[in-house]
Amino acid sequence: MNIDWSQLITKAMKDAAIQAAQLTAAKADLAARNARALTQITRIQDRVDTIGFGIDIGEATAEEEVEQAALIVKLRAWKKYKYDLGKVTTQPTWYQAPVWPVEPPIPEIIAAPLLSESDAI
Repeated sequence: MNIDWSQLITKAMKDAAIQAAQLTAAKADLAARNARALTQITRIQDRVDTIGFGIDIGEATAEEEVEQAALIVKLRAWKKYKYDLGKVTTQPTWYQAPVWPVEPPIPEIIAAPLLSESDAI
């Protein structure tokens, strides 16, 4: 009986494969969360800037100024979330059991030129 040693799979090899799969999944999850955060930051910042233009030229309404103030608070929350995502990989349990920061709520922005009708939130 001949043994094909190239077909040998050790426990260490199985463990390494499991760890590699966990790392790949965690990296994909992190990338998706970062992309989602960046999308929200971009759309909120766009609306804040647009209202700011209206304020600068003296055409913004009081409601728009209130909207801008509320959106700035939400923008800070999303920026903090994105920053906190950047620290996830420094956790001792990084890819096996990452502790994800809590995602802020997605604000409704009625006048959102970055969204098409089908993308409206």
